[in-house]
Amino acid sequence: MSRLIVLACLAFNTAAFADADLHKTAAGRWKSEGAEDLGNGSFATRDFTFTGKKWQLTFTIFADKELKTPLVAMDFEGPWQPTKPSEKVPGASEASFEFSSKKVTLKAADVAVAKNFGMDGCGLVPNKAKDVTKTGCSFVGSVAAYGKEFDLLKVDGASMWLGARPADGNMGSEDKRPTALGAKLVKAK
Repeated sequence: MSRLIVLACLAFNTAAFADADLHKTAAGRWKSEGAEDLGNGSFATRDFTFTGKKWQLTFTIFADKELKTPLVAMDFEGPWQPTKPSEKVPGASEASFEFSSKKVTLKAADVAVAKNFGMDGCGLVPNKAKDVTKTGCSFVGSVAAYGKEFDLLKVDGASMWLGARPADGNMGSEDKRPTALGAKLVKAK
């Protein structure tokens, strides 16, 4: 019996160290290598910051591959937790990302751009962040409706990958967790 307790304690401590190691390895700012093609004629960049057990993302959509014409930006933040090594993606860990804040900023001067994203009913004003944490806005669900994502995370030196998002963007349940890695992020200097 005492051996079982010792083995259980060792397993728990190994998992805790693995979590602490991944929190430490992921710490810092990670950005898209360049324009990420969204497949609909627009492009995006991701700008993540990991500090301890918190994460923050600014996801900006652009009209052009040169990233000169921003259309809309979304800011998300909350706690995150690695859960276990991925059984489907070697070298990656499963992680959960909770949302405590969601904001949307119309970057285009023309408010008609909001209509193209189904955001015309959200009361967006150019270059002013709108807190949509409680209300949601178009495909950005409220925290009550969409409060957590089940994802993958892999860090290798100055490169990071999260899971490849499904076409519908929904990773809100365990069965929606990606089974492949998405576009690479690079550690910002």
